Amino acid sequence: MQYRRFGRTELQIPVFSCGGMRYQYKWQDMPAAASFLINHIETARGYGTSEMQLGKILPQFPREQLIVQTKVSPKSDTVELLRQFEQSLAFLKLDLLSLHGINTDELLHDSIRSGGCLDVARKLQGEGKVRFIGFSTHGPTDIIVKTIETDQFDYVNLHWYHINQVNWPAIEAAQRQDMGVFIISPSDKGGKLYDPPPKLVELCKPLSPMQFNDLFCSFPGSAWE
Repeated sequence: MQYRRFGRTELQIPVFSCGGMRYQYKWQDMPAAASFLINHIETARGYGTSEMQLGKILPQFPREQLIVQTKVSPKSDTVELLRQFEQSLAFLKLDLLSLHGINTDELLHDSIRSGGCLDVARKLQGEGKVRFIGFSTHGPTDIIVKTIETDQFDYVNLHWYHINQVNWPAIEAAQRQDMGVFIISPSDKGGKLYDPPPKLVELCKPLSPMQFNDLFCSFPGSAWE
């Protein structure tokens, strides 16, 4: 396994992450990931029973060797945000916390306004409940860049693949701020590369489409699930 410096966090993160969105459907992913030295586990409060399942499995592994990340959606009601975070904390000891889905100007405002979501996250960070704060996004590039340029976040989860390179300006902006970059689901959202059409298989030879895309996504400070 190769590891990269994850921006200003200084964490050494593996280039492959173990994403938890599908954990509610199966149990076998975590032991397989650990056996391949994938020590970054990424999930979210909204991923069904994922956090609960991980909370039962992760104590089987040395905690100091793991990097655990969850995500909580930004809300105008910060009391509800804190309630959701406390639910996550009941299951997991966290290294990384993302505000999940800063996709619009309104959500950005709710996140960074005085007394808003980010202030709550910073309070939790000050209490030692989480180490670093980031954000995830499915939004347009200009919103991503605007969020990055607030210089309020340590890392970003975003979409960027060979078939969809529109967010490269956001990656450049993140690198200027020394933020870690986490690429969301390159083998699925990047073209369902686990089930590629024959033409794509031929075009990518001698690599598989998944290998080709993973190598394309590989740059300093990045990781992908």
